[in-house]
Amino acid sequence: MIWETRFVCVLTLLLSSLSGCAVAQDPAEVSDNVMIQFVVTVPADTPEGEPIHLSGDHALLGNWDGKGLRLQRQDDGTYHGNLAFTRGAHVQFKATRGSWQTVEKNEIGGEIDNRYVIVDQDKQVKAVIAGWSGGRAQQLEPTLTGDIRRHNGFHSEILGNDRTLLVYLPPGYNEQADRRYPVLYMHDGQNIFDASTSFAGHEWRVDEAAERLIAHGEIEPIIIVGMYNNAERVTEYTPHPEGDKPDAYARFVVEEVKPFIDQTYRTQPGREKTGVAGSSLGGLISLYMAGAYPDVFGRCGGVSPALWWDERQLMNQWQAKDTGWMRDTRFWLDIGTAEGRAAPGEEFPSSVVYARELAELFGRAGLERGVGYEYLEVEGAKHNEQAGADRIEQALGFLYGVPK
Repeated sequence: MIWETRFVCVLTLLLSSLSGCAVAQDPAEVSDNVMIQFVVTVPADTPEGEPIHLSGDHALLGNWDGKGLRLQRQDDGTYHGNLAFTRGAHVQFKATRGSWQTVEKNEIGGEIDNRYVIVDQDKQVKAVIAGWSGGRAQQLEPTLTGDIRRHNGFHSEILGNDRTLLVYLPPGYNEQADRRYPVLYMHDGQNIFDASTSFAGHEWRVDEAAERLIAHGEIEPIIIVGMYNNAERVTEYTPHPEGDKPDAYARFVVEEVKPFIDQTYRTQPGREKTGVAGSSLGGLISLYMAGAYPDVFGRCGGVSPALWWDERQLMNQWQAKDTGWMRDTRFWLDIGTAEGRAAPGEEFPSSVVYARELAELFGRAGLERGVGYEYLEVEGAKHNEQAGADRIEQALGFLYGVPK
């Protein structure tokens, strides 16, 4: 009804004038929203009709799901997309054609660093794609080293999905039938042993590292369980506890994977010999699991952990509660100084700042550096698979090192 509309408008204007405020969005709220326009130029050999996406470390970009924001093709052949971020966000991203098997590459087909934008003002961000991956990781020959057992289609009632488990057995496992072994559970299982299944063809070389360290007597012989990720990686690797009930993925590892491994292989199932480790979000969920199940995991490795996730929720929780549980756990923590960019006026990226805070928290909890925890900060190291591979021997050496 027209008269009702007019009445509401007049009343609104009257109230606004009485309060001294205009009928408009709060300027403070407006200033919090920053519009970023992405403009992407693709190579001439890009298949016609292929969708172009931007995938990144923000929910608006799919949280690294390989798709994220789908761009729209323009008449000039470029691809555009607009997103409103919260001012102050630091956003990393890459272009794909819909999956990580078609991620952008450099001129010679090699990996590129994550693209980066600081959300400080409305602006246009341009990206020129040099080339695309043609699924090179899927064409590589398997690079498994040592005795590795495969369990396909391992079903989870808790998560309602299936995945592959790879189990590395140390040298001598078959010959020493009465011996039992420590176990390290690792996330992103397709990346840790085998280039042919790993992200972009770069594996962590955990099997080669373990073989060498065991052969030289630098670590005790261990079993390493690699648990494949899946399309739900971001959801599974970011903690979502329900009240007093731990995160579902953590429960999957503790209640389904670990009992299976303990029943199938000759393990030392106690917490003092059981560890969990991962990189990036895998590092985040490993740290979470160590805190959620201190009676299960006595060792924990966080390689470049994504401590910034969800406004550093895990860090805030740990800093606010009693840290006594940490004293009987051995922690490995590392970070590269080039993992992201520093905010204006800051010397180091937030990833470095948060890692340092966590290392300090270990110290305040009573852990002795070099005994209860170790923190490694690598100058110039970036956030990628190669960096993790470069540090895996040191991580294994600290978590399972043989006393000298």
